[in-house]
Amino acid sequence: MSKFLKIQPSIYCENCIICGKRPVISQVGAKYVVRCPTDIEHYRTKEGLIDIDDWNRKNKADNADDNIRNLKH
Repeated sequence: MSKFLKIQPSIYCENCIICGKRPVISQVGAKYVVRCPTDIEHYRTKEGLIDIDDWNRKNKADNADDNIRNLKH
């Protein structure tokens, strides 16, 4: 699906640790993922509910090097 839903600016989200973009919400079938708008290969949450907490944990800047290595899950 090529259309995204923007996350409201009032909701805190870490930017993508690879490209620096703010995440978006994308529908996959009947479920949703939080993902990078730039590249499908960058981190995205598991399909299901909108899990911004998981996105923030994986894209936290203070351990970005470890997270980038672990993105190939």
